[in-house]
Amino acid sequence: MLPRPCTLVTLLTDFGLSDPYVGVMKGALLRASSKVQIVDITHDVPPQDIETGTFFTGTLIHRFPAGTVHLAVVDPGVGTSRRLLAVAAHDCYWLAPDNGLLTPVLAGNAAVDVRAIDSEQLGVQLEPRTFHSRDLLAPVAAWLAAGRYGFSALGPRVLDPVTAKVAPEQGAHIVHIDRFGNLISTIKAAQFVTAKGVRIAGRTVLRQQTYGDVRTGELLAYVGCFGLVEVAQNGGHAARSLEVARGAPIELLLA
Repeated sequence: MLPRPCTLVTLLTDFGLSDPYVGVMKGALLRASSKVQIVDITHDVPPQDIETGTFFTGTLIHRFPAGTVHLAVVDPGVGTSRRLLAVAAHDCYWLAPDNGLLTPVLAGNAAVDVRAIDSEQLGVQLEPRTFHSRDLLAPVAAWLAAGRYGFSALGPRVLDPVTAKVAPEQGAHIVHIDRFGNLISTIKAAQFVTAKGVRIAGRTVLRQQTYGDVRTGELLAYVGCFGLVEVAQNGGHAARSLEVARGAPIELLLA
């Protein structure tokens, strides 16, 4: 059963805010339908960084009302033959380039339907070929959110969407570092239940509940707001203190 659109559209891009790209894309959304409500998730994904965009996209699952249209654009292949996808999953709709950005959305059996957006079928001219988020994805998001088009009318079904694959040898690692310097790992909360802490950059960091459980300047490991284990420094910047970057290995220490 496909969810009923609720007029809400979220935006997640690597466009930044110093150029007019985000504003122009919002203009395209509103030209297609003045009924839509727009929520900015972030436009600060590092340029062309699909891995970070994928992580951010995954954080939206089950965080918005049913029928929300999530539009994610990190698209190094813009203008090429790569497809643009529309996915119905997790009681929402998801629009993005077919480059792995929707990997967490497509995980398991969550996807109800996956479609390749057909610009010709929708009567959209893609000239120039370098701003598909404005010229195709934004109008489609607005039409879908406002109920002008049904999901199945967007294009043919896709059985082989691109998904990112993590090398088995990579193991648990830091997937994102936020602006506070907190290290967000791939370790899920359920794996941390019986752990006493983690090992990272040669340091043992003990499990705590929150920053206030340690003194200023001390490190702690805890389950963060994304349901993943994080390492932070109370009053400091854990990434700088530990001199680690995204991709750094982290080891779970069992009690």
